[in-house]
Amino acid sequence: MIPVVVALLGSTFSWHDRLLVGWLGPRDTTSIVFGLLAFNALPNDEQVDSLTMVVVVVLGSVVLHGLGAPAAARTYARLHPGQTGR
Repeated sequence: MIPVVVALLGSTFSWHDRLLVGWLGPRDTTSIVFGLLAFNALPNDEQVDSLTMVVVVVLGSVVLHGLGAPAAARTYARLHPGQTGR
């Protein structure tokens, strides 16, 4: 979240917009990349543990985002009335 907010500092996005993009933005790509790097570097008996951790992190993130996105959208809509996103 923080790297996305920092990356958007020079933009015209409001703080609410930056926080929303930071919360809902992609996170799992980093977990997958580093998980695959670990998978290739670890001995065979530890590779399964590495993949298991990556799957748990990615699925957990998907579930948390799925549960949190509607609340974030409602809060955003309440703070920005009249903006339909079209």
